[in-house]
Amino acid sequence: MKLTATKVLAASVLASALVALPALAKDKEKVTANNVVTVYVSAHGASTMTEKVNESHAKMEAKGWRFADMELHVENADTEGAFITYVK
Repeated sequence: MKLTATKVLAASVLASALVALPALAKDKEKVTANNVVTVYVSAHGASTMTEKVNESHAKMEAKGWRFADMELHVENADTEGAFITYVK
């Protein structure tokens, strides 16, 4: 079965949103497009993926978002990046 990048992205965003639900439930907030966001961090480039994830966390925290979940994007046993979900 061949998965397209769009299907993988859609599944990851849905899974991340579902994982974020318990984080929101304790605050009794309703999950909407305004309080859940998923960003993609590529594993390719000059800096390491760890540096990119840390930079993403710092930037999102400065904007008032808190970390909820991270799912790795792996193709053919190679890490391509990560989908990171934040909630407000």
